Amino acid sequence: MGPDARNFTWSRPDGSVRSRIDFAFTSKSVRIRQHSMVTVHFSDHRAIRFHGELTGKFLRGPGTWKLNSSLLGREDVQEELRRTYSEWQDMKDTFQPIGEWWEWEKGRIQDFFKNVGRKAARGRRKEFSRLQQQLQELHDLQLRGWDVMNPLEAVKKELREHFHDESRRIIFRSKVENRE
Repeated sequence: MGPDARNFTWSRPDGSVRSRIDFAFTSKSVRIRQHSMVTVHFSDHRAIRFHGELTGKFLRGPGTWKLNSSLLGREDVQEELRRTYSEWQDMKDTFQPIGEWWEWEKGRIQDFFKNVGRKAARGRRKEFSRLQQQLQELHDLQLRGWDVMNPLEAVKKELREHFHDESRRIIFRSKVENRE
């Protein structure tokens, strides 16, 4: 936020000690449009939120797609794939030679798993929003004098598990190139 800004990202609960220990670094090609500090009720750190804009031209390629193999272990995905695949197999007779059907089929399988993966990600984001809202509501009740310690701890535990899972996903994605 600049050297003259006096926003602190960490402080003791009583406010006696404050520090600017959390930072957000960006490339010089990112022009920051907005920035703010956000109170995080389950932490003694404030979050840094900023919106940036990429300057210049950035070419974006098609990238690579990899099957999210964790989806294969889900019974609902297996059942949906079985049903859908049997429909695709009925299309075999319309292709000559059979290799054309297989090329078509591979694309359908990829699209199927991309859609299932998007739905799973949307579900995780929705669940995270629900937990954040629940945490905020419990925190507000606590400020009004209600005894909500047990439900508050349960929501915090769920959020810790969510962050643990998300961090594992990020770490895996960051090392995919190195694992090939």
